[in-house]
Amino acid sequence: MTVTVEVETRIARPAADVFTAIVDVEHYPAWLIASGIVGVERLDPGPLAAGARLRIRQTVAGRSTALDGIVTVLAPGAAFGLRGKDKDGVTIEIDAVLAPDELSTRLRWSLRIGLPLRYRMFESMVTPQARRAAALDLEALKRRLESVAGH
Repeated sequence: MTVTVEVETRIARPAADVFTAIVDVEHYPAWLIASGIVGVERLDPGPLAAGARLRIRQTVAGRSTALDGIVTVLAPGAAFGLRGKDKDGVTIEIDAVLAPDELSTRLRWSLRIGLPLRYRMFESMVTPQARRAAALDLEALKRRLESVAGH
């Protein structure tokens, strides 16, 4: 069973600024609050690139886990993706696609959560919570980036 969520927002910042925030994975806990991201550790030295490994710590609904992740897409200014899996078989895939226009950047955030059979009874609860969390998190990112614009 897969829960799929897509959220789109327009951020009044250049695509380069939005992309920089999206790939700054160590700072995810500052704005992915509703999704329960409490830490991201890069496991490979050097610049972030496709194939780079991550460890993502998350606490949601009283369940704490660590997901072993990998960057799947890194196209500067345009797209970023990652996927991860925890020890119980829960998987996540995140894809961020940016589309610049004159004065802002449109960000499409896609989230897919794969639940193993033993968690499928929670599907009806996970789907609305994931939608709400994604919307709140993108609003937090938008506020964070747009507040910098005035400085």
